[in-house]
Amino acid sequence: MTQNRIIFAFLTLLLSPFFIIQSSYAARLPDFVELVEKAQPSVVSISTTIEVKRRNLFSRSAGSSRGPSGSGFLISEDGFVLTNNHVIEGVDKVFVRLHNGKDLQAEIIGTDAETDIALLKVKGEDFEPFRIGKIDKIKVGSWVLAIGAPFGFDQTVTAGIISAKGRSVGEQYIPYIQTDVAINPGNSGGPLINMNGRVIGINSKILSTSGGSNGLSFSIPIDLAMDVVNQIKDDGRVRRGYLGVSYQEVSYELAKSFGLDRSQGALITVVSPESPADKAGIKTGDIVLKVDQKSIKNSTELPFVIGRYRPNDEAKLYIVRQGKKLNLTVTIGSRDGDIAQSSPASSTRKNSFEWGGAEFKNIPEEMTSRSNISFGVIVSSVEQGAVWDSGIREGDIIQSIQLKTINNLQQFEAVIAKLPEQGNIPVLVNRPGAGSQYLIVGLSD
Repeated sequence: MTQNRIIFAFLTLLLSPFFIIQSSYAARLPDFVELVEKAQPSVVSISTTIEVKRRNLFSRSAGSSRGPSGSGFLISEDGFVLTNNHVIEGVDKVFVRLHNGKDLQAEIIGTDAETDIALLKVKGEDFEPFRIGKIDKIKVGSWVLAIGAPFGFDQTVTAGIISAKGRSVGEQYIPYIQTDVAINPGNSGGPLINMNGRVIGINSKILSTSGGSNGLSFSIPIDLAMDVVNQIKDDGRVRRGYLGVSYQEVSYELAKSFGLDRSQGALITVVSPESPADKAGIKTGDIVLKVDQKSIKNSTELPFVIGRYRPNDEAKLYIVRQGKKLNLTVTIGSRDGDIAQSSPASSTRKNSFEWGGAEFKNIPEEMTSRSNISFGVIVSSVEQGAVWDSGIREGDIIQSIQLKTINNLQQFEAVIAKLPEQGNIPVLVNRPGAGSQYLIVGLSD
């Protein structure tokens, strides 16, 4: 008996830290009950119908079929509702179900496909809208809630944390908030809520191999959404800033070749003639490090930032050009003013030139006549060597070497003659159908 008591006392002493840790951890977990109760009246479910025309041998008739469904939330006391554009796109009627079960037909005030945002309006009074949160104060690791109608189950609540901010998931103008909150079909358009009960995002997208939640959920930042809302209310359309460039990521190797101590910024690969960037003096090979006070940590942030400006706004760009830091002021343009790139091509006395295990020629006239690639030299063949090792392939167009523009074969040969015998050389490669990017050619004697 005494032996059993000794064993029990020993086990209690051994396991007591575990129970203390568990109790401490449980005490730190947030209580979502009060937060959910306050938030639910602001969340709505959305259903749609699509008109369908039927025809038989004797008559014609019309009916309606059920369209997409999703979630949304109130943003004003007079009945404005936010949701995703893909929830209501192409439908004929939209219905909103409130927390109390009341169904209201909604008017589509405006949509913006590029940010996947739709603004609706329902008639009534005493609506309970969300308060709008501030994205810049939200930190990675913070607790968040999602409320919506996954698979048609209204007012479903899920919780998780913010995994990352400023994610690029295909769309050019959306710096997504990434979370591990369970989001499924039907959650689209619903709110992402912080622990203060403020809405900070619109649940919009998941990445999944099965169609269900895999812990990778993406929400549109509420500041971007409200910017779109205000433009729709004021002008009936959304206008975004336009710079007129193509760009790529700055890899570690490219950073070293451009004289940077770390990979950062957006490397400009194409500047469209007569574009805002061209008029401001931006050149191919420039690396944009900052726009006004916003640092560009990676290339995907550049369109996020520029897109938030309005046409005719001025912005100061902090760039690196051939190792030197410059400040340029650009007058932001409108995307309606996109101009295709074109430059005159020149002839040369030689038909071909070999370098790095590859053969280069002037761009054929039939290629320049059917595309906007009108300067540079084409890789006519490539074998094992420095050019092949860099990733350059037959059919690629070389438009710049070590930040020197290549218009024709004669210029190409002159630039090659001045290259060092060793080192990493940045080469701007335009691959028809895939766009432009810098590749590194490693030289060795």
